[in-house]
Formats: sequence, structure tokens, C-alpha cells
Amino acid sequence: MPTAFRFVLTIILGAALAATAAAQPSILVVRGATLIDGNGGAPVDDATVVIEGDRIAAIGGVDLPVPDGARVIDGRGRFVVPGLMDMHVHLRGGGSRRDGGAVTTEQERTGIRGLHSYLYAGVTTIYDAGNRSAFIFQLRRKERGGEIVAPRIFATGGTVASPNGHGGPYLVEAWPRDRATLDEHIATGPDILKIGQDEHGWMMRPLINQLPVDLLERIIRHYHEQGIRSTIHVSTERTAWDAIYAGVDTLAHPIIQAPVSDAYIEMMAVRRIPTVSTLTIGQAASRLVEHPEHLDQALYRDTVEPEEIARLRTEQRAREQENGRTSWMRTMTPIAQENLRRLHAVGKDIVVCGTDQFSGPAVHRELELLVEGGIPPADAIVIATRNAARFLGRLDDMGTIEAGKLADLVILDADPTIDVDNLKRIASVIKGGRVVDRSALDLPVNR
Repeated sequence: MPTAFRFVLTIILGAALAATAAAQPSILVVRGATLIDGNGGAPVDDATVVIEGDRIAAIGGVDLPVPDGARVIDGRGRFVVPGLMDMHVHLRGGGSRRDGGAVTTEQERTGIRGLHSYLYAGVTTIYDAGNRSAFIFQLRRKERGGEIVAPRIFATGGTVASPNGHGGPYLVEAWPRDRATLDEHIATGPDILKIGQDEHGWMMRPLINQLPVDLLERIIRHYHEQGIRSTIHVSTERTAWDAIYAGVDTLAHPIIQAPVSDAYIEMMAVRRIPTVSTLTIGQAASRLVEHPEHLDQALYRDTVEPEEIARLRTEQRAREQENGRTSWMRTMTPIAQENLRRLHAVGKDIVVCGTDQFSGPAVHRELELLVEGGIPPADAIVIATRNAARFLGRLDDMGTIEAGKLADLVILDADPTIDVDNLKRIASVIKGGRVVDRSALDLPVNR
């Protein structure tokens, strides 16, 4: 089938999905399920969740009255959790962050397929932590306008960094001289400022520049004055200390280069800076080399194109076998896992789920790695829901199943507090009070 025709078909399917969603009753009730609300408390049996429009209207037991005309989903024997979130995504399809010109239909379709893989996997919100602005903001606009079926999209667009630093294209080296560069970025409409502040020569990388601490503080303050939160790429404890005391709101990665000090843990117990986990990006290469059979799992087969799976098994696997970074990350990932476990032990609202990848299956792998590192499955659910909303500064609006919040839920066929792998046992995905038709998403499982 020609590519252009396939994309037109995708748009038609998207319109049909939107029309179907619009035709659904405005009141939706999930009745009789075990409720895992995302706050970390004990599951509640035989719960009823009433959704009106895109919000949760009421929560109660099986005796909670069902409004007239409501559509009722039978949740008996099932479990309902908040929609999962990935707080570190780089969605594929946009090309280089420095690319100009219009977004092509094929680029948009690649992005939509990635977004569909998240919904299929129960992920109802993502934060793109650096991408081509025209690409990601076009998708964000269409998602918010109901033109495409997708998770909620929060995005940075281009990132801010030092010249010859980690990121771009917004390069800053002096204040106030380069204020116009920051204002150019702000004009694109970022939800969050992402700063690239990498180390000098780590992990076999060439030497790069960092932003001086006084300039880092000035940049963060400038975005705060515009009401924009901030996150920062760090990998060492020293750089994390600098960023935190410069006023950064969140950390885009854990400390990975060494075990964290007791002083850092004690500081974080007080400051409680949300820290995104991103274990998957480091572990993915060694997993591909040592366990390529993971690509046979249903979630990968359902959402990853067959051609991509073939490329991963052959070209990419051979490349990773020869790549020194692969063995480096194999060594350092357990250190990052332990650092995250220690952070979680002093503050259950600190660790946040994020993959630094681009598809739904990565979120489930991230949660598996957190659990393998010593975090209980029930806490991993909070990390992927409530804590993610806190990272966004949106905890009042989303992240848990509570009256008044956005109705983003996942209904499961098995208990995820016993085995985090049960988060893959998806019966239904609800975003904004509407049931997602997973069978109509543009994914291999549906072709």
C-alpha cells in the first residue's frame, strides 16, 4: 500500500475514532473493580468510579448510585489504576532539532504511530524532553484540539545548553547578552524548560562545555518568571547539587556515574526534587545484545514494526556488541538502580517514571527495572502515576483516581501490586473519560 494512502487512511481512522468517542455517553461508570488510586494506599475492592465528561465525578462502593443513561463497564475481577505516564520521551519522526521547514505527512505519521504505542500500553500522558519544535508542538496542538488520538503531550521543543554542550539549538553563554535566545525558545510555547548540563568526557564522550552555575541560576529564574518549570540533564552528584541550588524544579536523570553520598540522600529527603528514572535507555543496549528474545514479547510484537524488530536483531545488535558504551552502561545501570532505591526509601514522592525512549513498551521495562532494583510493585505504580503528575506540576489535576481529576484510567485483568508485569494485562484504556479503541490504533497488531 503506498505510504501516502496509508497515512490518509490513518487520518480517516483517527477521525472515526474521534467521532466514536464524541458519540459515547457523557457519563461512564466503572463498577466492581479493585481500585488502586495511585496514592500508595491499600487497594479497595468492589469500587465504583463515576466519570462525567473528562473528569472523575465520584468514587464509592458498589452501592454508589449509577446516574441514568450512564455507560457501565463491568469491572468485577479486574483492577483499575491511573493512566501511566512517561516523563522522559524523545518521540521519533521529527528529524534533527535544528531542521526547518514544514513537518511532512510521513514524519507526522511516524510520530502518531509512536503515540499510539503509548496508548496501547496504557500510557495516557508523556513529556517529550527534547525534539524538533515544529514536529512535537504540531502533534501537541492536534492532541489538545482532538484532531488525533494520542496521550496527553507535554513538551520542551528545543533544549537550552552551553555552546559545544549537551543539547540545543538554544545555546547560551552570557547573561543578559543571550536573553533573546531564551525568549526565542519561550515564544515556541514549551511546557517545561529542558537544560542540557552533561559532564566533561564521561562515558567515552568527547569533551563538552557546561553552563556556569551563576548562568544556570539566571536561566532557571528567567523561565520561572514566565511561569515555566525546569528540568536538567545531569549524571553526577556534583552537577545535581549545583542544579538544585540554582533552583531547578526536577532532574531529568538519576545519578549514574557513582553511588550517591549519604549527604546527597539527606539533602534529597528534605528537598524532594523529582528525579526521573531513565534506567531503560542505559540497559536497552546490553539487553538487546544478551537477550534479543525480549522482542518476541507480545507488547513488542504488537507495537513495533516488523522491519524495526528485524533491524534491531541484526544491524543494531551487531553495532551494540562492538560499542564500548554498552558494557559501560551494563556496569552502571545497577548503580543507578541502587541510587534510585535509596532515594525512594527517604521519599516516596521523589522517583518518577521516565525512559528516555520513544514507545510504550519502554515504560513497562522501566517499571520492571525499578522493581528489580528493590522498589515494590505497588510503589512502582505511584512512580508512574502520582509522582509523574508531581513532576509536571499538575498533581492537583491528574495522576491519581480522585474526584475532580482528569479521568485517565487503565483497567487490568490482573493485580499489578503483586506483579508489575500485570500492568501489561490491559482490558481497557480510558483517556479524558473516553474509552480508547485499541483495535483501531495505527500499530502492527491491527494490520
